[in-house]
Amino acid sequence: MKDLTKGNPLKLIFMFALPVLLGNVFQQFYNLADTMMVGKMLGIDALAAMGATGSFYGLIVGLAMGITVGFSILISRYYGAKDIANMKKAVAGTLFLSIACGIIITLAALLLNRPILELLGTPDDIIEMSYEYLVIIFSGILISILYNTGASVLRALGDSRTPLYFLIFGTVLNIALDYAFIALLHMNVAGAAYATIIAQACSVLLCIYYIKVKYPILYLKKEDFSFPKGMLMSQFSMGISMGLMNSIVSIGSVILQSAVNSMGSIIIAGHTAARKLSEMFMQPMVSIGIAATTFASQNLGAGHIDRIKEGIRKCILLCFLWASFTVLLSFTGMRFLIMIMVEAEETEAIATAEYYMKINSVFYYALGALFIYRNILQGIGRKMIPIVSSIIEMFVKIGATFLLVPSFGYLGIAVCEPIAWLIMTAFLMFFFYHDERFKRNTILEIQTEKADPN
Repeated sequence: MKDLTKGNPLKLIFMFALPVLLGNVFQQFYNLADTMMVGKMLGIDALAAMGATGSFYGLIVGLAMGITVGFSILISRYYGAKDIANMKKAVAGTLFLSIACGIIITLAALLLNRPILELLGTPDDIIEMSYEYLVIIFSGILISILYNTGASVLRALGDSRTPLYFLIFGTVLNIALDYAFIALLHMNVAGAAYATIIAQACSVLLCIYYIKVKYPILYLKKEDFSFPKGMLMSQFSMGISMGLMNSIVSIGSVILQSAVNSMGSIIIAGHTAARKLSEMFMQPMVSIGIAATTFASQNLGAGHIDRIKEGIRKCILLCFLWASFTVLLSFTGMRFLIMIMVEAEETEAIATAEYYMKINSVFYYALGALFIYRNILQGIGRKMIPIVSSIIEMFVKIGATFLLVPSFGYLGIAVCEPIAWLIMTAFLMFFFYHDERFKRNTILEIQTEKADPN
């Protein structure tokens, strides 16, 4: 467990974010390993089949991951206030809500699978492979939610290292299973999906065992599931807030994917490779955002408003440094990374991926700030502003897709998301630095929680 209410904010945030980053990178390797194996062993059509599912898959997974982080925010706050009794009740609430939401999300995803693929205009030559892949992946959503629940609980207490170890194990296992299922058993894209689910399940079992052995403070009794008035609803509200924040944005990406799908299998494959790399290079900023959530939540519980503001400045600095590195790499060495996933003779797909990365990376400065301000506002309980920003971002993506793609082709696709990032960063910064209600409500929340922790 790590107390983030004392010490140098830059060092604390960096040291907390580093294991989270490594964990997120390894989690991305689940998909990256699938992409690499499929692209190299099964060819461009199979890669396109996986890529055509990317936005819908991202919407569901983003919702699932967001709710677990949101459910655990209250754990950080009680831990920062040293209220262990209510902290354990918040852990019980997180577990209960995660399982319930996991079941609902799984059923909804499976029912919507084929209709969404058809709505997205998935080409006829790849739609059956896409459908088969998603059926298997969505069947394991509850497994993914359970892992992220355990990881979120540990991170809420300041332990960002332990989830990393489980992910390293899971990633290595995933790669080995990818090879066994695809290369040896010839299972097509279904093999990649099975490999992901099995590897995640092993990570869940390790996480449960570790928490049981190493964290007796998290051992739950029957009375811990007797929640104080309003606690469960507060956790549900925070979880849905963060889940919707992720998934609402992804709706715009789903519409954008439909535009990509209309351009044929080669463009889909190149775009898929670029998106996998882009998601990988976003992870440092995502991880700093997660660290910012825990940092803000613990310091809110402790009543340290100035440390929250200082933490924002340090997070922005770290994100800007990473954005600079990504821009440099995108213009010098990105082709080598693309060719790990795509065969050298697929020159059009490689050129598409390289073009996308050059344009997107330039806007990572805005994206980093976007992650920070959204997560800070969530960490201090200001749920509506990030949700509203996500809704606006969705409509900006949709509008940009319909306005730009018909005239500019793939360039329009490449700039849709950066336009949304710029607008939303300005939106969130405006509310943080100019809305006086932010300061008053934060102080009021602290006073209220100290008076009545329930």
